[in-house]
Amino acid sequence: MRDVAKVLGLPPDQINALADAFSRWSDSLPSPERLREYGFDADMPILKRVLALTGELIGFPRHLSQHPGGFVISEHPLETLVPVENAAMADRTIIQWDKDDLDLVGLLKVDILALGMLSALRRTFDLVHLHRGKLWTLADLPGDDRKTYEMISRADTIGVFQIESRAQMAMLPRLRPEKFYDLVIEVAIVRPGPIQGDMVHPYLRRRN
Repeated sequence: MRDVAKVLGLPPDQINALADAFSRWSDSLPSPERLREYGFDADMPILKRVLALTGELIGFPRHLSQHPGGFVISEHPLETLVPVENAAMADRTIIQWDKDDLDLVGLLKVDILALGMLSALRRTFDLVHLHRGKLWTLADLPGDDRKTYEMISRADTIGVFQIESRAQMAMLPRLRPEKFYDLVIEVAIVRPGPIQGDMVHPYLRRRN
């Protein structure tokens, strides 16, 4: 929507307001009533054009991207099975299909990821050992530290793997995790499937 509105000449403040009128959890266009709530005239020709073009583009990729840790494994040379092209980096190639295409033809895709937070924890343990003389591991960290969960419930989680995204930080003060299993639910429920299936609000109502 933002790109369409920008191309059609809407000013940045109106683009931001219009973006707020869209639901984060749905691909549907905002209703005329919701548009009026955000100060828009639903009968404006330019607005109708923005919404019409946005509706046509929903579901299309916004841009092409390369998965940094995705590997495709096959019994036969990949270039005989799928379209392959040179990547920007020397001696690297990428497949032009996405993960869904690969799944349809039965090719195995494996994601190999590195988590920076694990390195940060290791360096922290090294510093504790150096300055405090204590040799800690992950197993030594308490799973029920009250102050930690208070920080999490305030969404003070920048740099914390899995719960630092905007969507996760918006949910944390509402869910108010008190134990590790609460975080398991938090990470699992802030996903496209549960959100589109309208599972979030019923869970919060029952929990609270």
